[in-house]
Amino acid sequence: GDGSLDETVKLWDIRCGECVSTLPAHSDPVTGVDFNRDGTCIVSGSQDGLIRVWDTATGECLKTVYAEGNPPVGCVRFSPNGKYVLAGTLDSKLRLWNVAGRYGKTGESTSAFNYLNTRVTPTGGKCSKTYAGHENRRFCAFATFSSVNPLRQYVVSGSEDGKVYLYDLQRRLVKQTLAGHDDAVLAVDAHDSLELIASGGMTKDKTVRFWTTTNIPEDE
Repeated sequence: GDGSLDETVKLWDIRCGECVSTLPAHSDPVTGVDFNRDGTCIVSGSQDGLIRVWDTATGECLKTVYAEGNPPVGCVRFSPNGKYVLAGTLDSKLRLWNVAGRYGKTGESTSAFNYLNTRVTPTGGKCSKTYAGHENRRFCAFATFSSVNPLRQYVVSGSEDGKVYLYDLQRRLVKQTLAGHDDAVLAVDAHDSLELIASGGMTKDKTVRFWTTTNIPEDE
Protein backbone atom coordinates (compact mmCIF):
# COMPACT_ATOMS: atom_id res chain seq x y z
CA GLY A 1 0.00 0.00 0.00
CA ASP A 2 1.05 3.61 -0.46
CA GLY A 3 -0.09 7.13 0.31
CA SER A 4 -0.42 9.84 -2.27
CA LEU A 5 -0.47 13.59 -2.84
CA ASP A 6 -3.97 13.07 -4.27
CA GLU A 7 -5.18 12.38 -0.69
CA THR A 8 -5.85 8.68 -1.31
CA VAL A 9 -4.43 5.37 -0.12
CA LYS A 10 -3.75 2.92 -2.93
CA LEU A 11 -3.40 -0.86 -2.64
CA TRP A 12 -1.21 -2.60 -5.21
CA ASP A 13 -0.89 -6.21 -6.33
CA ILE A 14 2.86 -6.72 -6.17
CA ARG A 15 2.67 -9.71 -8.52
CA CYS A 16 1.36 -7.73 -11.49
CA GLY A 17 1.99 -4.14 -10.40
CA GLU A 18 -1.65 -3.11 -10.72
CA CYS A 19 -3.62 -0.87 -8.36
CA VAL A 20 -6.42 -3.03 -6.96
CA SER A 21 -8.10 -0.52 -4.65
CA THR A 22 -8.14 3.21 -3.96
CA LEU A 23 -9.37 4.58 -0.63
CA PRO A 24 -10.53 8.23 -0.50
CA ALA A 25 -8.69 8.54 2.78
CA HIS A 26 -7.91 12.17 3.64
CA SER A 27 -8.41 15.84 2.78
CA ASP A 28 -4.65 16.56 2.43
CA PRO A 29 -1.68 14.55 1.10
CA VAL A 30 -1.14 11.17 2.75
CA THR A 31 2.26 11.05 4.45
CA GLY A 32 2.38 7.56 5.95
CA VAL A 33 0.79 4.10 5.65
CA ASP A 34 1.42 0.76 7.32
CA PHE A 35 -0.13 -2.73 7.41
CA ASN A 36 -0.69 -4.63 10.61
CA ARG A 37 1.18 -7.92 10.83
CA ASP A 38 -1.47 -10.13 9.18
CA GLY A 39 -2.41 -7.54 6.57
CA THR A 40 -6.05 -7.25 7.62
CA CYS A 41 -5.81 -3.55 8.52
CA ILE A 42 -4.06 -0.48 7.16
CA VAL A 43 -3.29 2.71 9.05
CA SER A 44 -2.85 6.01 7.23
CA GLY A 45 -1.69 9.45 8.36
CA SER A 46 -1.99 12.77 6.59
CA GLN A 47 -1.14 16.44 6.64
CA ASP A 48 -4.80 16.94 7.61
CA GLY A 49 -3.84 15.71 11.10
CA LEU A 50 -5.96 12.57 10.97
CA ILE A 51 -4.87 8.99 11.65
CA ARG A 52 -7.22 6.42 10.18
CA VAL A 53 -7.41 2.63 10.43
CA TRP A 54 -8.94 0.76 7.48
CA ASP A 55 -10.23 -2.73 6.83
CA THR A 56 -8.01 -3.99 4.00
CA ALA A 57 -10.64 -6.28 2.48
CA THR A 58 -13.64 -3.94 2.52
CA GLY A 59 -12.03 -0.48 2.52
CA GLU A 60 -14.14 0.50 5.53
CA CYS A 61 -12.73 3.13 7.89
CA LEU A 62 -12.68 1.47 11.31
CA LYS A 63 -11.24 4.28 13.40
CA THR A 64 -10.22 7.95 13.15
CA VAL A 65 -8.06 9.61 15.80
CA TYR A 66 -6.22 12.92 15.98
CA ALA A 67 -4.17 14.95 18.43
CA GLU A 68 -5.31 18.23 19.94
CA GLY A 69 -4.76 21.04 17.46
CA ASN A 70 -4.60 18.61 14.52
CA PRO A 71 -0.82 18.78 13.95
CA PRO A 72 0.16 17.30 10.55
CA VAL A 73 1.01 13.62 10.73
CA GLY A 74 4.43 12.63 9.36
CA CYS A 75 4.52 8.87 9.99
CA VAL A 76 2.39 5.99 11.27
CA ARG A 77 3.39 2.52 12.43
CA PHE A 78 1.42 -0.42 13.84
CA SER A 79 2.79 -2.10 16.95
CA PRO A 80 3.68 -5.78 16.42
CA ASN A 81 0.35 -6.94 17.85
CA GLY A 82 -1.74 -4.46 15.85
CA LYS A 83 -3.29 -2.99 18.98
CA TYR A 84 -1.42 0.31 18.93
CA VAL A 85 -0.47 2.85 16.30
CA LEU A 86 2.62 4.99 16.75
CA ALA A 87 2.16 8.35 15.03
CA GLY A 88 4.73 11.11 14.59
CA THR A 89 3.43 14.65 14.18
CA LEU A 90 5.06 17.92 13.17
CA ASP A 91 4.85 19.31 16.70
CA SER A 92 7.94 17.27 17.68
CA LYS A 93 5.88 14.58 19.38
CA LEU A 94 5.19 10.88 19.00
CA ARG A 95 1.90 9.50 20.28
CA LEU A 96 0.95 5.90 20.93
CA TRP A 97 -2.72 5.36 20.10
CA ASN A 98 -4.74 2.42 21.35
CA VAL A 99 -6.85 1.49 18.34
CA ALA A 100 -7.95 -1.89 19.66
CA GLY A 101 -10.06 -1.22 22.74
CA ARG A 102 -9.58 -2.88 26.09
CA TYR A 103 -6.29 -4.71 26.44
CA GLY A 104 -6.21 -8.44 26.90
CA LYS A 105 -8.11 -10.44 29.51
CA THR A 106 -8.67 -9.77 33.19
CA GLY A 107 -5.50 -10.60 35.10
CA GLU A 108 -3.32 -10.83 31.99
CA SER A 109 0.22 -9.49 32.26
CA THR A 110 0.73 -5.90 31.13
CA SER A 111 4.52 -6.10 30.93
CA ALA A 112 6.24 -4.14 28.17
CA PHE A 113 6.73 -7.35 26.17
CA ASN A 114 3.04 -8.27 26.25
CA TYR A 115 2.15 -4.62 25.74
CA LEU A 116 3.51 -4.85 22.20
CA ASN A 117 3.35 -8.51 21.26
CA THR A 118 0.17 -10.08 22.65
CA ARG A 119 -2.37 -10.41 19.84
CA VAL A 120 -5.69 -8.57 20.28
CA THR A 121 -8.73 -7.59 18.22
CA PRO A 122 -9.41 -4.12 16.78
CA THR A 123 -11.73 -1.68 18.68
CA GLY A 124 -11.03 1.58 20.60
CA GLY A 125 -9.09 4.81 20.04
CA LYS A 126 -7.23 6.57 22.89
CA CYS A 127 -3.83 8.25 23.18
CA SER A 128 -1.97 6.03 25.64
CA LYS A 129 1.46 7.69 25.71
CA THR A 130 3.24 10.77 24.36
CA TYR A 131 6.97 10.96 23.66
CA ALA A 132 8.77 14.32 23.35
CA GLY A 133 12.43 15.30 23.11
CA HIS A 134 13.31 14.91 19.42
CA GLU A 135 12.94 17.69 16.84
CA ASN A 136 10.36 17.25 14.08
CA ARG A 137 8.60 20.30 12.63
CA ARG A 138 9.57 20.37 8.94
CA PHE A 139 9.91 16.87 7.50
CA CYS A 140 8.29 13.45 7.74
CA ALA A 141 10.60 11.65 10.18
CA PHE A 142 10.05 7.92 10.68
CA ALA A 143 9.63 6.16 14.01
CA THR A 144 9.35 2.51 14.94
CA PHE A 145 9.41 -0.07 17.76
CA SER A 146 12.42 -2.00 18.97
CA SER A 147 10.86 -4.84 20.95
CA VAL A 148 13.08 -7.90 20.47
CA ASN A 149 14.42 -7.87 24.03
CA PRO A 150 11.64 -7.79 26.67
CA LEU A 151 14.04 -5.93 28.99
CA ARG A 152 14.72 -3.22 26.42
CA GLN A 153 11.50 -1.99 24.84
CA TYR A 154 12.03 1.20 22.87
CA VAL A 155 10.32 3.65 20.60
CA VAL A 156 12.94 4.69 18.05
CA SER A 157 12.66 8.06 16.31
CA GLY A 158 14.53 10.09 13.75
CA SER A 159 15.11 13.78 14.46
CA GLU A 160 15.93 16.96 12.61
CA ASP A 161 18.89 17.60 14.95
CA GLY A 162 20.79 14.71 13.33
CA LYS A 163 20.29 12.20 16.16
CA VAL A 164 18.36 8.99 16.69
CA TYR A 165 16.23 9.04 19.84
CA LEU A 166 15.47 5.93 21.89
CA TYR A 167 12.51 6.36 24.22
CA ASP A 168 11.67 3.95 27.00
CA LEU A 169 8.36 2.52 25.80
CA GLN A 170 6.62 2.53 29.18
CA ARG A 171 8.26 5.46 30.99
CA ARG A 172 8.28 7.75 27.92
CA LEU A 173 11.74 9.08 28.84
CA VAL A 174 14.65 9.49 26.43
CA LYS A 175 16.81 6.46 27.19
CA GLN A 176 19.63 7.36 24.82
CA THR A 177 20.45 9.49 21.77
CA LEU A 178 22.62 8.13 18.97
CA ALA A 179 24.82 10.77 17.32
CA GLY A 180 26.71 10.27 14.07
CA HIS A 181 24.74 11.83 11.23
CA ASP A 182 25.54 15.29 9.84
CA ASP A 183 21.97 16.16 8.83
CA ALA A 184 18.39 15.44 9.81
CA VAL A 185 17.62 11.75 10.39
CA LEU A 186 14.35 10.95 8.65
CA ALA A 187 14.58 7.17 8.19
CA VAL A 188 14.80 4.64 11.03
CA ASP A 189 13.92 0.98 11.35
CA ALA A 190 14.54 -1.85 13.81
CA HIS A 191 15.31 -5.49 13.05
CA ASP A 192 12.49 -7.86 13.97
CA SER A 193 14.74 -10.52 15.55
CA LEU A 194 18.05 -8.78 16.39
CA GLU A 195 18.83 -5.78 18.58
CA LEU A 196 19.81 -3.73 15.56
CA ILE A 197 18.66 -0.29 14.42
CA ALA A 198 19.21 1.36 11.02
CA SER A 199 19.07 5.11 10.38
CA GLY A 200 19.43 7.29 7.31
CA GLY A 201 20.48 10.95 7.05
CA MET A 202 19.36 13.70 4.68
CA THR A 203 21.15 15.55 1.87
CA LYS A 204 24.22 16.80 3.77
CA ASP A 205 24.81 13.37 5.28
CA LYS A 206 23.71 10.71 2.78
CA THR A 207 24.71 7.80 5.01
CA VAL A 208 22.92 4.78 6.42
CA ARG A 209 24.17 3.77 9.84
CA PHE A 210 23.58 0.58 11.83
CA TRP A 211 23.43 0.61 15.62
CA THR A 212 23.39 -2.23 18.13
CA THR A 213 21.42 -1.77 21.33
CA THR A 214 23.35 -4.35 23.33
CA ASN A 215 25.49 -1.65 24.98
CA ILE A 216 22.43 0.10 26.43
CA PRO A 217 21.84 -0.76 30.12
CA GLU A 218 18.89 -3.02 30.83
CA ASP A 219 16.04 -1.68 32.94
CA GLU A 220 16.12 -2.75 36.54
